[in-house]
Amino acid sequence: MSRLPARGLLRRVWRRLEASPGGPTAWRFRLLARSSRARVGRRIGSLALRIGGPDAIASIGGAEARSSWGNLPRSYQIEPRPGPVSATWATPPTVEDAAHTVTSVYRRGARPREMDLALFEELQEEYRSKPLVPNPPDYDQPTREDRARRRLLDVHHSVDLAGKRVLELGCGAGFEVWYLSHQFGANAWGVDVAERAAWAPLSDARTHYVRADIAIDSPFEPDFFDRVISFSVFEHVVHPYSVISELFRIMKPGGLAWISANLHRGPRASHLYRELYFPFPHLLFSDDVIRQYREKHSNLSLGASWVNRLSWAQYEDYFREIGFVIHSLRFAEAPLDETLYERFDNILGRYPKWDLTKDFFYVVLEKPKGATATQRA
Repeated sequence: MSRLPARGLLRRVWRRLEASPGGPTAWRFRLLARSSRARVGRRIGSLALRIGGPDAIASIGGAEARSSWGNLPRSYQIEPRPGPVSATWATPPTVEDAAHTVTSVYRRGARPREMDLALFEELQEEYRSKPLVPNPPDYDQPTREDRARRRLLDVHHSVDLAGKRVLELGCGAGFEVWYLSHQFGANAWGVDVAERAAWAPLSDARTHYVRADIAIDSPFEPDFFDRVISFSVFEHVVHPYSVISELFRIMKPGGLAWISANLHRGPRASHLYRELYFPFPHLLFSDDVIRQYREKHSNLSLGASWVNRLSWAQYEDYFREIGFVIHSLRFAEAPLDETLYERFDNILGRYPKWDLTKDFFYVVLEKPKGATATQRA
């Protein structure tokens, strides 16, 4: 087929447009609509990042949106620019079966065992005499009250809770909230996704409980709280970035947050150490296998009790991106079970050992004094 001059090609395209339903005007509208959809899509992606952060991106073209999240350039060019490479490529030697493995740094031998119920039960028996948590805490009311008092004293010595307007995120039964108002003179609020039986009898003029998911609902005014506290709740939060953003919004400028959380890569993150004796069951086995074991031995058809899988590095990125200043950080650490690690290095070796030894983090955050609810630092 002969090549058409550019003008002839354009005339032919225009004739086809004129012959199509609606003519050139309809095509203009179609092109405009496509352009508008692209602009709207970019706007939606930008808004989702601002409101929900990386949590909100997966369903709207996450890879492209994430690539610009750190405002990094999309390419790099060294200066001065590299010189040209010869257009003639050298010819390598001909090698028969070039990809055949001669030696490897990895051990060769039997395939790893299937991570099934039989292996799970075998590990349970091995660790029955040396459980991960020999004396797990109780949940009776005297124990809850004692734990609440000890927690609050630790936090008070760090950030001063007396006379403040304080929110506990994930307040559970609510004894910490009650002590905040009755022992520390605080105007105390607790929020949780589930209402608990103790809320009604514990409530009074300075002790308030709210059932809400603050990642979705906004039950509190902006710049409202002097202090926010949370004890081992964030690992259960489905949308952690959105929750941290909302905490930033409802805290006063200069307000402080004291937060602890169980890290997903820690040995106890399954929260099932009362019945599962070995470390890292949630990393080694699927939820289906954990559920099979519990159905068989406890009549409970539940898997592990964590929700998000954030590492400390991801939490730190969220805190800083949202605008918090980190004042202090410490970890509750556990020595790595090296024997178990070597036995299942095909799975546990996927994670840095540093992460595998970090069970909990304890962090103090500040919303900077110059920040507002709608303008991050």
